[in-house]
Amino acid sequence: MAIPKIVDFGLAKIIGPGETASEPFGTLGYVAPEVLLKKKYSYSCDVWSFGCCLYALLSGSLPFDHESQKETIRMTVEDKLVFDLPCWDTLSSDSKDLISQLLVKDPQKRLTLDQALKHPWFESAARKYSGISFASKNNQATKKSSFSRQ
Repeated sequence: MAIPKIVDFGLAKIIGPGETASEPFGTLGYVAPEVLLKKKYSYSCDVWSFGCCLYALLSGSLPFDHESQKETIRMTVEDKLVFDLPCWDTLSSDSKDLISQLLVKDPQKRLTLDQALKHPWFESAARKYSGISFASKNNQATKKSSFSRQ
């Protein structure tokens, strides 16, 4: 089984350990509120973007999106996250809970990547596709195989 990896380095900035940035980098619709507000940010903005990707993969739309860029920015910074599309009626409460914890406006209260990978939604997926561990030591999904070298 292949493990998908989502990457977009068109608008990216490398932040070293313990560093922060304040330049507005990112793709509108996936950018964390703190980046849009030009506040100092760190890795937690990537967790926000991951939450946007997960929301889009499950629903087919972005959580905060509008034809107007100004309105998209306002929605991202101010509006409450809602699961009002009909597709959310058929998706698990765990998926909505995970996304809700990834898309917290305050980066200090947002899940870390390690916490996200230990969320029941991922744990359920790991059981469903037994042998896959999402919360591995190096934060990469791995598949255990009887053919792997010891």
